[in-house]
Amino acid sequence: MIQPLCEEYFGESEASPSVRELNESVRAYAAAVRDYLLTQHDAGSPALVVMNEHTELIDRLIRRLFRLAEDRYFQDFPRLNFRLAIVAVGGYGRSELSLGSDIDLLFLYRGKLNPYVETIAESLTQRLWDARFVVGGAARNLTECLRVGREDLPTLTSYMDMRFLVGDPELYAELHDEVRSLMREDAEPFVLGKLDEQRRRHEEFGESLYLLQPNLRESVGGLRDYHTALWVARAVQWDVRKVRDLRVHGFIDDQDLEDLSRALDFLWRVRNQLHRKGRKDDRLHYVAQEQLADFLGFEHSENLLAVERLMREYYVQARVVERVSRHVIVHALGLLDRRKQRRAPPTYAVAEGFAVAGAQLEIPRDSLLVDRPIRMLAAFAIAQHHDVDISVRTQRMLRHHLDLIDDEFREDPAAADLFKQILAAPTRVYRSLKLMAELGVLGAYIPEFSGVVGLWLQDLYHTYTVDVHSLFLIEELRRVQRGRYREKLPLATKLIREVQQPWVLFLGCLLHDIGKGRGGGHSEKGAQLIPTLARRLHLAPREAQYVQFIVRHHLTMNAMAERRNVHDPRVILRLANLARSREQLRILYLATVADIRSVSREAWTSWKAGILDAFYRNAAEWLEAGGKEAAADEYFLERTSKLVSERQHDALEQLVRMGGDRTRAEGFLDAMPRRYLISHNASEIASQMRFGLEFVDSGKKLGAYIFRSAAGGLSPFCGLVLFARDQRGLFSTTAGVIAALGHDVLGAQAYTSRNGLAVDIFQLTPMRGGTVEEEHERGRIEDRLRSVLEEGKELITPKPRWGAERRVGRARPPGVHLANEDSDFYTIIDVVADDRPGLLYDITRSLTAEGLDVVMSLASTRAHRVVDVFYITEDGSQITDSARRKQIANSILRAIEPPSS
Repeated sequence: MIQPLCEEYFGESEASPSVRELNESVRAYAAAVRDYLLTQHDAGSPALVVMNEHTELIDRLIRRLFRLAEDRYFQDFPRLNFRLAIVAVGGYGRSELSLGSDIDLLFLYRGKLNPYVETIAESLTQRLWDARFVVGGAARNLTECLRVGREDLPTLTSYMDMRFLVGDPELYAELHDEVRSLMREDAEPFVLGKLDEQRRRHEEFGESLYLLQPNLRESVGGLRDYHTALWVARAVQWDVRKVRDLRVHGFIDDQDLEDLSRALDFLWRVRNQLHRKGRKDDRLHYVAQEQLADFLGFEHSENLLAVERLMREYYVQARVVERVSRHVIVHALGLLDRRKQRRAPPTYAVAEGFAVAGAQLEIPRDSLLVDRPIRMLAAFAIAQHHDVDISVRTQRMLRHHLDLIDDEFREDPAAADLFKQILAAPTRVYRSLKLMAELGVLGAYIPEFSGVVGLWLQDLYHTYTVDVHSLFLIEELRRVQRGRYREKLPLATKLIREVQQPWVLFLGCLLHDIGKGRGGGHSEKGAQLIPTLARRLHLAPREAQYVQFIVRHHLTMNAMAERRNVHDPRVILRLANLARSREQLRILYLATVADIRSVSREAWTSWKAGILDAFYRNAAEWLEAGGKEAAADEYFLERTSKLVSERQHDALEQLVRMGGDRTRAEGFLDAMPRRYLISHNASEIASQMRFGLEFVDSGKKLGAYIFRSAAGGLSPFCGLVLFARDQRGLFSTTAGVIAALGHDVLGAQAYTSRNGLAVDIFQLTPMRGGTVEEEHERGRIEDRLRSVLEEGKELITPKPRWGAERRVGRARPPGVHLANEDSDFYTIIDVVADDRPGLLYDITRSLTAEGLDVVMSLASTRAHRVVDVFYITEDGSQITDSARRKQIANSILRAIEPPSS
């Protein structure tokens, strides 16, 4: 397809066209330009070519409109010596016009604003607006440009990209020279301002490259990071305008140029595709990801969805942009420092032939690596020892010599010792591993890890790619080790000090997900890789055992805690038998905590912290007692009796301090099931007793009360306790009301006292606001429950959102499983399904319809998937008949399925 010619749409007639004719011509030309560009884009032309052509075609239009507007003006007014330059700024000035980009113009004139300038600027922008271009225009004289530029960083930044279009070139040259002189005089304020701007932008857009729905321009590793590097480089070296100029002036090397050019082409191409409908939308939404994967030709592989392969490519390329941009900025800052100091920083030699200069580790020459490849790892260990960064020059050298890390290198005991030294260092463990991963050293030394670099699985539960998530585990544990979470994670802080070899725990966490991307069952597949890897790393048998244990079971403890009663002797024995020793239990607990906390901010809650802590303590007590399984029944009977007695005593003491009546409280506790006293801590029980006695005195048929979470954690839950006369469907109805009022359930337990009092406890996501807002919501829940249960009004639950967001991720059908093996008294129903409003209500309503009693419920949400567990009985007994169990499972599945459209 041939480029549209501007002249063909406006003609060469000497008569000035009418405004209507002119608008029609501009619209027709704009449509032709868009069709041409889309054809080039769809044919696979490089994104930079498409953007340059777009820029060139718009340049022609603006020049044509300028001539027409000028001719029209001079038909009515004398041809005086007016001076005006039309200048492209911003992305248009850089010739980076994506399909939906703004057209930013500066109308530059001399002296006072006059009718000529006003007419030209108004006519030109009006024609572009009429054709539905998004135009950013400013009319300023030279003095105003300099004044505003000094006062406003974004304006000054726009001048860094300015490009002459039409008019008086001398005016443009004057502004160009003034801005260049300003940078030559003192570029530092501009550079520091741009870096502060970048920091604030990163904070606003998530502070991570690895987001589920990144912004192509503003997120870490986005195009704005590249632009910032370009502006900073131009501030200290004015001739830098394009990516290739960074290489010419020594900011990057040939490999950086190749990598950055490829990364930018990918991001620009994706951005053009997002803009193809004419909207400037730079966010990679879930639905857009699916469409982009298809457009860019990504296909499903055996183990990865097409969209997962797309996002893996995005993260790889965004990481390049972030890395190279950071190197450019570091180089620019170094140039500024040298200009101020006028002499090189002092240099002193350190081990292995390295040198430290200006608080940075340097490798004086490439031959040091070639002669002794083990220095590829030694660089990181030495930088840790001296607590310095590795210079950009040295980073490039390491990246260029990755081929030195071959099979012989990986088998070298000295290399293994250095790697262990890096893991065991007192400082910079996470930073060293992160840099090793970014440079490719970590993946080269541990090929099993290279398989998860940039690997993104379409799962709303995980915020980060697999490799970054694995590194975050180590950072979390290092923070625990340094005592930063002493108040939030007291048990973890205590236990990590008891770990005999913390570096083994770090290694297990680094490798815990290496089985991902190889199909299902990643824990077992990862564990199968460990023996070979352990041999290469020269791990002792006990060290290899611990690493393999973490990889194989890093999900086990959390899965058991989510799906089973952590106070049940059978469940405690399962965990203790799995761990076999206090040390393995300790590292399993620490790995589990780090894994959950490193998934996302939403994954860790105080409720989860509480059940994991209780689970650990229960299993640790059994292992410490050294009992044999044959004596387990007697041990746990005695332990339960002791725990119940202690908790009852503590709860009563706290209630008395609140002003409660001890005798009445004792009667309240005596009537409650023992599992109630086991499952809640003393402060919660005291609060709930106080509300229970208040409810009994009130004479009401039901009452809802807020109690405080006593467990530590990042996200405290809101506790809701409901008291009512026991009736069928009470738990289900309460769950429905909670969902209808917009609250999410983290966990729930249902109890019935011997005198028929139902006590249903829900852990909810924290309510916004303070105690006033909580009291308002409590009242709403109680009123709605009363209207449904006492007045017979219909319970209206939210309609399921069966839209695009539900379809995100791997399609997985719901699952229902009934088991009697994990309890002596109850049938346990495990339900796994996509989350939606009212799901818990629909499931529990189906259980009620089947005539079942919900004795206990554990409800946990993992992003868009829920794991709901119900301890049930039928007529007070377990359900053993297979046909009956199948009937119940089918009933639950029907409740889960979306309503027919």
